[in-house]
Amino acid sequence: MDPNLVKAALAKYCPGIDDDALEYFTAIVLDTGIQELIPFLESYSFAANSDEAEDLCGKIDRMVNGNNSALHKHVAINDGVKILDSTIKLQTTLLSADEQARVDTLWGFDKIRDKRNETIELNEAGSARYERKALKEQKKWLEELESKFIGDEDVDPTNISTMILPDFTGNSREKDIHVSNFNITYGGNLLLENADLRLVYGRRYGLIGRNGIGKTTLLKHMAMHDIEGFPKHHRVLHVKQEVKSSGDNVLKVVLDSDVERKSLITRLEKLNQELQAPDTSVQSVENIMANISEIQERMNIIGVHTAESRAAMILHGLGFTEAMQMSSTDSLSGGWRMRVALAGALFIEPDLLMLDEPTNHLDLEAVLWLQNYLQSYPHTVLLVSHDKAFLNDVCTDIMLFKKLKLTYYRGNYDAFEKAYHEARLVQQRQHEAQMVKVQHMQEFVDKFRYNAKRASLVQSRIKAIEREVVVEAVEEDDKPFNFEFPDVGVLGRPVIEIEGVTFGYDKNNILFRDVHLGIDQKSRIALVGPNGAGKSTLLNLIQSKIAPLDGYIHVNGQLRLGIFTQYHLDSFDLTLSPLQNMLIKWPKAIEADLRAHLGKYEITGNDALKPMKFSSGGQKSRVAFATLTYSKPHVVILDEPTNHLDMQAIDALAHALKTFTGGVLVISHDQHFITSVCNEIWLVGNEKIVQFDGNFNDYKKIVLQNVTKTLSK
Repeated sequence: MDPNLVKAALAKYCPGIDDDALEYFTAIVLDTGIQELIPFLESYSFAANSDEAEDLCGKIDRMVNGNNSALHKHVAINDGVKILDSTIKLQTTLLSADEQARVDTLWGFDKIRDKRNETIELNEAGSARYERKALKEQKKWLEELESKFIGDEDVDPTNISTMILPDFTGNSREKDIHVSNFNITYGGNLLLENADLRLVYGRRYGLIGRNGIGKTTLLKHMAMHDIEGFPKHHRVLHVKQEVKSSGDNVLKVVLDSDVERKSLITRLEKLNQELQAPDTSVQSVENIMANISEIQERMNIIGVHTAESRAAMILHGLGFTEAMQMSSTDSLSGGWRMRVALAGALFIEPDLLMLDEPTNHLDLEAVLWLQNYLQSYPHTVLLVSHDKAFLNDVCTDIMLFKKLKLTYYRGNYDAFEKAYHEARLVQQRQHEAQMVKVQHMQEFVDKFRYNAKRASLVQSRIKAIEREVVVEAVEEDDKPFNFEFPDVGVLGRPVIEIEGVTFGYDKNNILFRDVHLGIDQKSRIALVGPNGAGKSTLLNLIQSKIAPLDGYIHVNGQLRLGIFTQYHLDSFDLTLSPLQNMLIKWPKAIEADLRAHLGKYEITGNDALKPMKFSSGGQKSRVAFATLTYSKPHVVILDEPTNHLDMQAIDALAHALKTFTGGVLVISHDQHFITSVCNEIWLVGNEKIVQFDGNFNDYKKIVLQNVTKTLSK
């Protein structure tokens, strides 16, 4: 095939094609055939659809090959040559099933080439060359992505919070925080532009916004005083969403969380050493004593000398026994490590306490305890939470993070929702009224523009139009996240039957006795009870990870069980992409099917291809849900499924579970989620697992009474 003739044909039938695309298209034609151009003609907008692309390929082929064109003739076995009446569909007639699968793998299910991060084995030298080029581009893109986030990862993931020493060298001691017209950029993306930060001392703010918009990044910048104009004399503390374990004991971790206390102790020890040095001059001694006096005064203000007793008291209030306080955090579950982080924050009692999803990993009892504590917190609180009930009970103000701005609303979350929707309604009415007014004036101007007698009136209308302050139309909110669980069909009974089960790690340490319960495809069960009562143990028994001391658990042999745990990230390699993680779990799956399935959970484009360590908590959870549903489970067990999800995603999950044709067993601290999904309560505690006689609100009243008694003590 003549390359020059191919270029001439492409230039003729692809008007405006640039030199790079011309060379690329020519190479495709010479190496793999004209029919391989079809997806490119669509993606480069030379054809509106596949039919037009096929017609265009036919014209190019006829110009290149003349009467020998394979696209407009067909050789029959017995009848010789026949001229086709119409263009044939190459993708269904010229490609075998294996070849079509290869094309789908190469181009993706949408047939448009994207940057890829996987290897595709090809025999053809030409196609392999293009794949090497794509892999080279993908590697370059990943390196650029890595470089954008250098320095953004935690230096020490075992730290329970982020806090830097306050600077008291200035004269200002203003307790309110006001910062105007600041920007925040992360990973090369602008998150906030000319934003205003306004925090009134003593008020409690709920920071809301869709997942991935930058809420955690804002808290980190505030904690590091990394915002131009942010006051540096405040003790600002950011408690992380998740805390890694360390070898230190619980009490030491809490004490070490106060970086100012540690710094003062270190400085005091150093000054005392200098004071004892034999060659210290009189002048130096005076300076050292002055510094020691200043440090001791500050230590008295923040209560350094009573620190250990205060930390122990707070830990006791959060449920830590003396033995647990002396144990390593390595031995603690995620829920208890989160309590350690909260204990550290309460121990420091900063001027600005920032909590990032504080209810993650907490049981309902701990959530209600924290609710009560924060309601009387003496300083300013800024928290990120997806729990509507928690925001309603704690917050005095709502801060909306949207469209590069921060907008403030007085009241709790319910008040915000009402004010937000009313404001949008008013804005839209004002916009429509203004459009009618301006249109009326413009019609007058157009009608009498050239009428000398009405020239003054026309000019008056023109000036009135120019003076109008435009009221923008209300923009549509972000498209809500929606997904559905697949229809799993009907499974014969019993599905899961628990008969007379007793479990303990030994006969002297029993968690629960003589449990008789069952789960079928209509079950919508909430498993409630304090941390350590045995909720996770029951889940492990159902999965046959452990065996009961007595009794049995019968599981239908055909059952497909789907598990979502609060530690779902442990099942992923965060250095790999969502697509690669799913390919590891299902190596025989067709990649295009996996990408389409991820797309249902809004993991599309580069989000499906970039390493998961660059994904937000909500994106990681959506990948986990995509993994959960791919096997079409008959029963799903969800252990804290709302952690890291935003409110829209939680509502979408609740809706999906209500329409799911399988059974549901949920462990959750999210009060709104439980009441939306579950109609049955299993109560774990006091060596029992029983069906609670009442609804979730009845159970909540009992827990609140117990929390009030604990606080009064």
